[in-house]
Amino acid sequence: MQPGGAQPVSQADAVDIPGRPDYVDSYVQGNRPIPATAVYAVTPEHERSTTRRETAVVYMPAAPPEMMYFARCIAHAYITPADAPCKAHPAPFIRAVIGAVLPALLYELHPPGHGADRKVRFRCPEDREAAMARQPFALDGATVKLVREGESSNVRRIRLETLAHVALHGYPREQRSVEEIRGNCNSFGHLIEVDPACFAAPDLSPVRAVIRLQHAREIPREVRIRWGGWWLHVVPVQILRVWDWSESLDANGEYVPIYGPAAVVPP
Repeated sequence: MQPGGAQPVSQADAVDIPGRPDYVDSYVQGNRPIPATAVYAVTPEHERSTTRRETAVVYMPAAPPEMMYFARCIAHAYITPADAPCKAHPAPFIRAVIGAVLPALLYELHPPGHGADRKVRFRCPEDREAAMARQPFALDGATVKLVREGESSNVRRIRLETLAHVALHGYPREQRSVEEIRGNCNSFGHLIEVDPACFAAPDLSPVRAVIRLQHAREIPREVRIRWGGWWLHVVPVQILRVWDWSESLDANGEYVPIYGPAAVVPP
């Protein structure tokens, strides 16, 4: 959106993808400079019922190896049946029922998550797998079942097998860094690479980037960058090309960037 409230000009998509959200909001954190092209604006009532997502979606970077190791030490303990008296005080029962089968096993019980009765942290991944192999644990008509971290019923795993080449039009120079471009795109995909020529380009020129995501219909028609909830700059998003992730892998399974190695952003 330009000064005076003029609407930005959206570019025709090279690839027609139906069902895309009209827009997503991206909030700038911290005391960052506000572009001169931003306007003081409140979302009109009629736009609050558009195809903007009702829930927030954020694509997070891959966890570091130490966090992956930590996750492999975690399981969630579920007690059945639902009306078992031991559910009122689950920790003593879980210790008793597991201890009856694996008395030497070391672990810690923590407050529950994912609808479980307790979270169980084992000393190492091998200890968790040893416990998984001996379940279910039963005692006095009640049963404890362990579920690995990331495998509970309320966790949905998705495959990011789509790549999209997009152009972010009217992009302000104040947001023209890898981290800020990533932040403005992380509600619809992982930023894979940015055209290096974009960083030295004039203010409001397009930023071209490659995004990895589940489906191209997640890409909004606009990214509305907001400062403090009031200042607004609208960035129309044009889809230039969509293709399968596998088409960009070499014989060794390594990603081949379209703008060269210097364009690849760190994970």
